[in-house]
Amino acid sequence: MKLFREIFDDWLTRAAGIVFVLIFALVIFNIYSDLPERYPFFGVFNFGMVPVLFIVGGIIFFLAILRS
Repeated sequence: MKLFREIFDDWLTRAAGIVFVLIFALVIFNIYSDLPERYPFFGVFNFGMVPVLFIVGGIIFFLAILRS
């Protein structure tokens, strides 16, 4: 746990970790759940969130590079 505290010591790395976990969870949910197929509006929101999170992750990565 001490290693995680050293890695996630500022808001950029915490945000990057959260975005990574959200992308991973959303992709797994989209693969194994049939809810997006049953409810089309929920499916559009779900499948649309993946590229949005990738863009947000790219912005966070760019800000982290500028900061260091």
